[in-house]
Amino acid sequence: MTTRSKNSADDPGEARSRHAELVSEIARHDELYYSKQSPVIADVEYDELLRELLELEEAFPVLVSPDSPTQRVSGRPVRSLESVAHRRPMLSLSNTYGREDVMDWFASVTDFLGDSAAEALFNIEPKLDGVALELVYENGVLVRAITRGDGKVGDDVTHTVRTIKDIPDRLSGDAAPSLLEVRGEVVMTHENFQRVNAMRDKAGEERFVNPRNLTSGTLKMLDPRIAATRPLDFMAYGLGETDGFETTGHSDALRALERLGLRTAGDLACRGTLDEVLAHHDALLERRGELPFDVDGSVIKVDDYALQQRLGERSRSPRWAIAFKFPAQTATSVVREIQVQVGRTGALTPKAVIEPTYVGGVTIEHVTLHNKDEIERLGIKVGDRVLLERAGDVIPKILSVTESGEGAPFFMPTRCPSCDTIVIDDPGEVVVRCPNRSCPAVLARRVEHFVSRAALDVDGMGSKLVAQLVEEKVLTSLGDLYALTGEQLMKLPRMGEVSARNVLAGLEVSKTRPFARVLFGLGIRHVGQHVAEVVANHWRDFGALREVKFEQLEDVNEIGPTVAGSLMSWLSDEVEQEQIDRMLDAGLAPAMSSPPATGEGILAGRSFLFTGALEQMSRREANEMVKAAGGRLVSGVSKNLDVLVVGKKPGSKLKKAEALGVEVMEENAFLRLLRPFETS
Repeated sequence: MTTRSKNSADDPGEARSRHAELVSEIARHDELYYSKQSPVIADVEYDELLRELLELEEAFPVLVSPDSPTQRVSGRPVRSLESVAHRRPMLSLSNTYGREDVMDWFASVTDFLGDSAAEALFNIEPKLDGVALELVYENGVLVRAITRGDGKVGDDVTHTVRTIKDIPDRLSGDAAPSLLEVRGEVVMTHENFQRVNAMRDKAGEERFVNPRNLTSGTLKMLDPRIAATRPLDFMAYGLGETDGFETTGHSDALRALERLGLRTAGDLACRGTLDEVLAHHDALLERRGELPFDVDGSVIKVDDYALQQRLGERSRSPRWAIAFKFPAQTATSVVREIQVQVGRTGALTPKAVIEPTYVGGVTIEHVTLHNKDEIERLGIKVGDRVLLERAGDVIPKILSVTESGEGAPFFMPTRCPSCDTIVIDDPGEVVVRCPNRSCPAVLARRVEHFVSRAALDVDGMGSKLVAQLVEEKVLTSLGDLYALTGEQLMKLPRMGEVSARNVLAGLEVSKTRPFARVLFGLGIRHVGQHVAEVVANHWRDFGALREVKFEQLEDVNEIGPTVAGSLMSWLSDEVEQEQIDRMLDAGLAPAMSSPPATGEGILAGRSFLFTGALEQMSRREANEMVKAAGGRLVSGVSKNLDVLVVGKKPGSKLKKAEALGVEVMEENAFLRLLRPFETS
């Protein structure tokens, strides 16, 4: 390797030649380091090459190009994220946690393929716990990077993805395909996650909770210069649309992607018979704790593309692939303290502060205790050693007390820990509640919920900023949100002009979110995401909703008397409606919901409700399965419910369903009911 000083390249022609040489050489070393894990120079030598390139571009700005390695860390901030449709939907995978279910999937595959099943080989890769991403290359050049989003439409995050060093701006080789959409997972290694949090500690900033959340937030940052300080990795696992990229199967495609300079799972992947890939799954499980990044299972795929095409896809997942999740991870820790949080509805929720314990991909320091009944069930107190569990994205849970400590029994407070108001302990409810709607803690939780991803999704507004705004009395009600100014924001500690501009841009974008998401974000009691969608499909804006009568609400299948009463109470609350008017005057203009499509599929004409803890799918996945199969979801047990699907500890809904003669179905029976739909 040779280096030259800036003065040796005073001639523009020589400078252009040297610039091209440096770009090529740095790209080669990036590929050796990130894709092949085989560096041939020391870090200091690499840094010297990059320094020379920077000096050359400072002397000759005309040489700066989008694919220059220097642009990975110096791109301009974008005003907002653009929504982009995927050419081919990015489907999710069906999840299973047991070998028996994998064998059932295998049986459905072989039944479908008939005689061709004997030809089937499988590929297995680790299921990375990160963020799905699609890279679009045209004639070998990266032109766009899109998050998975809802599978059909994602966010354009090209500006931050260019900071990821193992994603090449230009593919290797001379014969790049005219179009190549590469799908993969963006992750952050444990080492880099700890490094970022160490920097946050040093700066006196709040630590990030886990690598996955940090990865997602980094990709969606508006300023790539900040994203560049949070090192991410990318691993390719599949394809979207292609033109000029000919491969016969999945493992063949992965090898071809590696030749083009993209990183894949490499030796962590395996191709073979089902028995061989299941043995590889067991080996991955044993190595789980040694891997540099979080892995929550493995993905098994039919390897041959022709067989994949014959098997086809369901509405939300391919038939030719399945995710085999690892079992829940457990650990023990000691309870240091029991604190009480105040939620957005005023509910007081106890939580255990424990000795930091790494379990299920996350360092756990706090675990919710839910309510006074749960504390009584566990018999928990300060000093106890407890058994923790966490599986995938599930909230960590205390399973039991394994060793009793010497602390005193815990009792719920009689006054709100935030505003000192006397709390309400209604015998008809399991929660203790603060009745003060001006309580700072209640306001902060309401704002956090309103700006959260599931609701208005306001970029740049995290819990720490919301707490500052409430503490400084910049926000005294939800209605103040869209009246925020850059001047108010920049008066806050550690809030610069760029950060303030990002927050205001995020607020501006959020003004046109769908009406259903706005309703959900308002935190109306008993109005969750599904009920908000139901309401928005019948009354498509605030004007129409404000004219509704109680009887009209009750006439809707999914809305029972409790929900109807809660909505009418909220609509008649003058303070709440004044807050809505203030936000509407400030530019809030929710997008109208489209009328719901007529259900078609094996569950068409039947209504479902889930209760209890589901073991093989999340509640959201279960709801999506019902919708995909043409069924309807209801929010409560009533004469309008056809089937109640029960998991562990179903509670009072089961008794009510049995009293009304509603069909009750266990989780496995529900999945078997869908099986004809999934394999047809």
